[in-house]
Amino acid sequence: MDKLPKSRKSDRQIEAQANDLLKTLWNKKLALWDGNPPSDPVAIIDPVKALGLLGFAFSYAEDLGKYDGDNGFLKVAGMINRDTKTVQVSDQFPQSVRLFTAAHELGHAVMHDVGGTIHRDKPLDGAIASRDGMEVEADKFAAFFLMPEKLVRSRFVEAFGTECFALNEDTAFALLCESLTDVRKKFGRQRDLSRFLASAGSYNGRFFHSLANQFSVSFETMAIRLEELSLIKP
Repeated sequence: MDKLPKSRKSDRQIEAQANDLLKTLWNKKLALWDGNPPSDPVAIIDPVKALGLLGFAFSYAEDLGKYDGDNGFLKVAGMINRDTKTVQVSDQFPQSVRLFTAAHELGHAVMHDVGGTIHRDKPLDGAIASRDGMEVEADKFAAFFLMPEKLVRSRFVEAFGTECFALNEDTAFALLCESLTDVRKKFGRQRDLSRFLASAGSYNGRFFHSLANQFSVSFETMAIRLEELSLIKP
C-alpha cells in the first residue's frame, strides 16, 4: 500500500464524527433492527449497521491476501473500496480483531474520500497504534466508536463504584481480597492495573461481565481507553 498522508484531524474532530454516527444509529435503531432493537445500548454500537447506513456493503472473507511486512508476510485483516462501496473483513482473526477492523474501515468511510482500495495490513485490535496518517485516524475513530466516553464511564462506575479508581486498602481488598502492599506488588505499572480492571469480572463480591467483554474489545484495548479517560489514578 502506498504511504498515506500524515494525520490531518484532531482527536476531538474524530470523536465528534464517531459520536454523530452513534447518535444516528440510536435514532434509527427501530428500523435497523426491524422493530426489535437490542435492549443493551452497547449492542447498538454496530459498525456493520453503520456501514450500511453509509451505503457500503459488508462481508467477511476467508482470505484477503498477504502483506510483506518487516517480520515476514502478514494476512490482510480488512479492506474498503469507495468506488464499489464495499468493505471486507477477514474471518481468520478473533472477534475483537474483526470488530475493530470493521470499525476501522468505517472510519475510512466516514473521514477519507479516497478512491480505490485501502487495506488494513496488520490485524490489530487497537492496542498497537498505526503509523500512517489516515490509518492513525481510522484507528482513533474505531476506538471512539466502539468505546464511547459516556457509556464507558457509566459502565466503569457500575462496576467499580467510582469515577476514578485509586488503589488503597479498601479497593485492594475489594479487588483481590488482599492487602494494599500485596496488590501493589502485583501491579507494578499503571498498565498492569488498567489491564486487570479492563478484564475484571468481579469487584467487592459482585459479579459482572468485564468491561472488555461488554464492549467486545481486547483487554489491552479497553485498558488503554480507561487510561485515556483518566478513570484510573496513576
